[in-house]
Amino acid sequence: MLTIVVLGGFGLVLVVAAFIVTDVLAGIRRNEPSSTEEKTAGRVIRVRGPVRGQLESGAPAVYTEVIVEYYTRRGEGPYEVGRKFPVGSRITYAKGDRVIVAYDVRTPRRARLAGRVSHWPTLGPYAAAVPQP
Repeated sequence: MLTIVVLGGFGLVLVVAAFIVTDVLAGIRRNEPSSTEEKTAGRVIRVRGPVRGQLESGAPAVYTEVIVEYYTRRGEGPYEVGRKFPVGSRITYAKGDRVIVAYDVRTPRRARLAGRVSHWPTLGPYAAAVPQP
């Protein structure tokens, strides 16, 4: 009888430990960045606004449109990505601002503005990615 209780208790401890380990591993996998997304620097080339128009959802709005040009880390490009900001937004961009662009490495290439940056030394691909003549 004592053996059954001890083995049952030990089995319960193993089951609880397994659940804890799977929760921890699931949390680590969830926090990892997607392997299909990379980030690079881009430069604001156009700022239009305020513009009266429709958002992607079809709702009428007054917004400022920001267009950014970027190159991938492999030297492909230039590509453009745009974003619409509400007129009352505290986020402001000016032509020539440097921004972070997160893009999908798969085709069709989809990109989004990930924020402003002032400390990246170069725009476009890394020197190792540029083919040498």
